[in-house]
Amino acid sequence: MQKNLFDSSTNDIELPKDEMMLAIDRGIERGEKFRKTNKITSVLKRTSFFTSTAAALLLTSGFIFSPVTNVLAQVPLIGGIYEKYHWQMGQELASEQLITEINETAQNNGVEMVITSIFYDGSYVGLTFKATGETLSDSIGGENSPESGYAYEMFDGKDTSTWGGTIGSLTKEGDGYVGALILNNPNSIAESSLTLPITFTHIAGVRGEWAFNLAVEKLPSKQYAIEETVASEDGKYQIELQSINVGQTNAILSYNILSTAGVEGEVFHLKIYDSKGEELLKNNLSHSKAIFDMISGNANDFITVETSFKIGDKEIELEALKINLD
Repeated sequence: MQKNLFDSSTNDIELPKDEMMLAIDRGIERGEKFRKTNKITSVLKRTSFFTSTAAALLLTSGFIFSPVTNVLAQVPLIGGIYEKYHWQMGQELASEQLITEINETAQNNGVEMVITSIFYDGSYVGLTFKATGETLSDSIGGENSPESGYAYEMFDGKDTSTWGGTIGSLTKEGDGYVGALILNNPNSIAESSLTLPITFTHIAGVRGEWAFNLAVEKLPSKQYAIEETVASEDGKYQIELQSINVGQTNAILSYNILSTAGVEGEVFHLKIYDSKGEELLKNNLSHSKAIFDMISGNANDFITVETSFKIGDKEIELEALKINLD
């Protein structure tokens, strides 16, 4: 090999700058096209994966939940959304594949909204959704935006106030935003199926109407008859515990207050403990029903119900009752 072929001092080569820059530009353009092609292929692979996951989401019965650590491995999209908000109820249902993955779509004002999943467990209805579109704001909030980044109404705006619940703020994901909400069902009787009309009226800075009419089946539950009466020591206070319905995430205890002392200012109290002696969180209490959580981490082979009445600083305790859930 001749050394002078690589010696610039003896062989100065003049490069045409215009042609060289054109060649570089063409190379960059080809590289960009290759990158975009790979990106599209990657998206198609992910779409196929989620479609397979949706086929595996079957409604099954059972009351023992597996660890939350399995959520993202089994249901990466839905479980991941509930994990963002640290909502154990949604995470547990996702890990047990008890959430129905759907693809209900509505478009308005350049924004596409998709309801991605739904569950109905008697006392609760949960939704996850995603919004995409070029008109969406890059940031959530502002004087004209709801604090959560979105707003909605139900039943044509007639019953929105009665459906309270937990609302998760929008979070940025990819080219859009995702969100979730778990609503409290105000109906005293949980039907076997539910149709939920809901219309989103604001999403990430865009006003419009994204209307859905969602139908969902109730998750399996078990009904236990109790038919026991508890009373205070003097017999003036008596309560009949009638039945308990145990769902996947919560239980509804039905009872009837038979008699009280009739003193002004009487306040009814009810506490429920699992078999480990830990108090279960109540979400609703009336003079006929108590709704409380029974999810992973609670021992559910039996519960203990304690009732009492308070008049000022005075407390009148009734007999405690143990209810077997075998």
